[in-house]
Amino acid sequence: MQNSQTGSEEYVFSQVENLLNVGIALTAEKDHNRLLEMIVSEARNITNSDAGTLYLRQNDQLVFKIVQTESQNVFLGGSGEEVKLPPVALVESNVSAYVALTGKTVNIADVYFAEGFDFSGPRNYDRITGYRTKSMLVVPLEDHEGEIIGVLQLINSLESDNRTVRVFPAHYQKVIESLASQAAIALTNAQLLRDIENLFNSFVQVMATAIDARTPYNANHTRRVAMLARATAEAINAVHEGPLAQEYFSSERLEQLTMAGWLHDIGKVTTPLSVMNKATRLEGRIDIVLQRMDFISQSEKMNSLARQVELLKKGMPEEAEREILLSAERLVKIKEIKELIVKCDNPATFIDDQLLEQLREAAGRKYLDPEGVEKPYLSPAELECLCIRKGTLTDEERDIMEQHVEVTGKMLEKITFIKKLKDVPLFASMHHEFLDGNGYPNKLKNGTIPLEGRILSLVDIYDALTAGDRPYKKAIPWEEALRILGFMVREGKLDSELFNVFKEHRVWEKVCD
Repeated sequence: MQNSQTGSEEYVFSQVENLLNVGIALTAEKDHNRLLEMIVSEARNITNSDAGTLYLRQNDQLVFKIVQTESQNVFLGGSGEEVKLPPVALVESNVSAYVALTGKTVNIADVYFAEGFDFSGPRNYDRITGYRTKSMLVVPLEDHEGEIIGVLQLINSLESDNRTVRVFPAHYQKVIESLASQAAIALTNAQLLRDIENLFNSFVQVMATAIDARTPYNANHTRRVAMLARATAEAINAVHEGPLAQEYFSSERLEQLTMAGWLHDIGKVTTPLSVMNKATRLEGRIDIVLQRMDFISQSEKMNSLARQVELLKKGMPEEAEREILLSAERLVKIKEIKELIVKCDNPATFIDDQLLEQLREAAGRKYLDPEGVEKPYLSPAELECLCIRKGTLTDEERDIMEQHVEVTGKMLEKITFIKKLKDVPLFASMHHEFLDGNGYPNKLKNGTIPLEGRILSLVDIYDALTAGDRPYKKAIPWEEALRILGFMVREGKLDSELFNVFKEHRVWEKVCD
């Protein structure tokens, strides 16, 4: 008697220990598909069942998620082949629907002799496959709020000989109900985590879109950089030779890089629009400068006519004639200066030494304003803008623009990222660093820039070159962009191995506008 009692206690202890281990495993599993598979597999293992089905409740129906039948080698759903069975309507004549609606467990000895439920489905399946559905245990998956989120259905519990079908013992029912409760909580927690991550991802994309929307000249840049970065990392996963063959981007590493891409320009929220939207060197002042040149031209004409009249009154016709010729020359010069200003205002014009000298000479000329005050053709600030060698930004404006990287880092450091995204602030703040140490803001060099930072730097430049929405330049074709990137590689600014992968895998073609 004592031996019998001891054996029973050992059995119970084993079942409890097994259930606890399964509960721990369910809680630890983060992959949704693996979690679904684990619920069915462990329930079948505990009850020694030949088959099992897991349904999840979606609106007013039960959707098949996992279907397993060991004796027929059927394993559908989860990480395997998709379950293509139609969903089950929530009508009480169907046993799984009944359990979902009432929250009550159903334990049936033999479905062929059971009353109260429509088992035509299992019988049709048996007729087609030669299977014999007999005992059935159907348990609700009830979450911590008392909501039925799914149904676990086990079929044909087997004796120790693994051939004889038996009724599901009562103690198995209790264990499976406990397992189902743990499974429901695990599924709810997993769904909650996914919802939180999706919410965070959506929020990040909304912020990035809002920043891009501040200016029409930055539309879609953030999204393209994020997608180009991800596509580049996926191309690296296909590399089997060279230094990058040792690198591999897991799903979590890919997610972190993509997130850094989405957030790399978040600091631009503090960049003045007058800097971000500066389309020409004299942005906002070109009309004033050109009107001034027109005033100077008209003043020259009027002043010359006045001098000609004065000379004629004095009986000096030859001097008057000479004044006409000199005025014509001065008017030509004024027109040339006006054309020079228009040319140099265009960011497509590279300001070489010759143009620089011409601008300085023009700025040194004087005229009298309507109040008779002598002023230069160009103010010091206007001359500074027109003398910008490339682009549209002065040194001061460029410093303001470059500050967005530091702001990005400071803003992202305030966000408590989950563990798998912890390096997002670091990577996002590196997209303007160069391998030769001449990037910004920290002038990092080769060994101190992680692969993620090098990827973001490469794709950010590529998108800037090929984008058709920039105020200071026209879009260039991808061939020309690759040529420029190649120059930067030879100058030691960009990673040569990374550039080769980007080029050979034609990464840009994998990203849609």
